Amino acid sequence: MYFNVTDYNDPVGAKQIPSKCPGCGTSNCLELQFYQKRIETSFSKRVTSNVSGILFCDNTQSEIASVVWTDEINQYYITEKSKLNLQPKKLSFNKWFYCLIILPLILIASAIGYNMYEEESYTDETKAIEQVHIGEKVMVLYTTTDSNNVTDNGTTWFIVKKIEADSIWVQRHEVFDTEGDVHFDLAASKFTKETLKASLTQFKTRGLFGHDYPSQKFSGYISTLKR
Repeated sequence: MYFNVTDYNDPVGAKQIPSKCPGCGTSNCLELQFYQKRIETSFSKRVTSNVSGILFCDNTQSEIASVVWTDEINQYYITEKSKLNLQPKKLSFNKWFYCLIILPLILIASAIGYNMYEEESYTDETKAIEQVHIGEKVMVLYTTTDSNNVTDNGTTWFIVKKIEADSIWVQRHEVFDTEGDVHFDLAASKFTKETLKASLTQFKTRGLFGHDYPSQKFSGYISTLKR
C-alpha cells in the first residue's frame, strides 16, 4: 500500500458582497466563497481549522486574485469568515490504521504465547525426565566418537532398560537418522542396538554421558521423552 497525502477544500459558505469588482468595475457581481481544509492519508482523515477563500466575479465568470482586493473587500472577507459555521476539528482513522497497529500486537502476543507454551512444555518434560522410569523412551541428539574424532552424528531413540544407584542403562533404536526426515517406529522390538551405561545425574539434566566423561565414546542431548 502506498502512503498518500491528499488535501481537500470543502465549501463551507458563500456571500454576495456589494463592492465594485477590481477587474471589470461592475458592482453587485462579487461573491466570496469559503473552503475548509481537510487532509486525508492512507490511514487517517483530519478536518483542520484552516479556512481559505476566493473572490469570484459573476459578470466575467472569473476568480479575482487577492492581490487586487480593495480594503473594503478585505474587510468583508474578514467579517464573513468570522461568521462561518465550520466543521469541528477532528482526527479519525480508517481500518488500515487499525490493521497497522493491531496486526503487530497480535503477532507479538502470539509469539509471546508460543514461547510461554514452549517454555512450559519444556519445563514439564524436564520434570518428567527427572522422574524417568524403566520402559520410557527418549529422543537423543546423539554423537559417537573414536579417539576424540566424531564418527557419527544424528538423531535416534533410546529405551530405558535399567536404573540403579547413580547409573541408567539405555538401549539404542535400530534406526540412526542423519538427515532429519526419518520416521521412527517406537515399538519395543525396534530397540536392538548397543546398550549404554550412563550417568543418571546427567540424564536427569537432559544429558546422555558416561561416568568417565573424558574417555567415553558417546554423548547426547535428550530432546523428547515418551512413555
